[in-house]
Amino acid sequence: MKKTFLFLALCLISATSLFSQSDKKLVVMITRANWCPTCKANESKIKTGLIPAYSASKDIEVVLNDVTNRRSKARSKPLLEAAHVYPIAEKELATGTVLLINPATGAILRKMYVSDSLEELKKGIDEALSKS
Repeated sequence: MKKTFLFLALCLISATSLFSQSDKKLVVMITRANWCPTCKANESKIKTGLIPAYSASKDIEVVLNDVTNRRSKARSKPLLEAAHVYPIAEKELATGTVLLINPATGAILRKMYVSDSLEELKKGIDEALSKS
């Protein structure tokens, strides 16, 4: 019963994400892992500063590429696919990165890092959005 519920919840989230993300102009993909010291040190800034700043944007989608382990990778996959960045996520081996991606072309517009200041991250995202 629990597995069925979790599966249905994941399907609903994925379906909702697929339809709501189809018109996004920019995807901000954050690659992180629980074992990454840089990710841990900057987690609060990302969760309370960066993600909320763009959560209501009609043009920007923020997705987490959690590479902690096989299970976290599997949980990330549907959201990365819905954002049209899964092929890029598969190749991204470095943790603590913030990739700014044009989902229509698959082009990486800029590579940033979670250790960059919140102001630098926002400026980079805003510049990338204006170019896409």
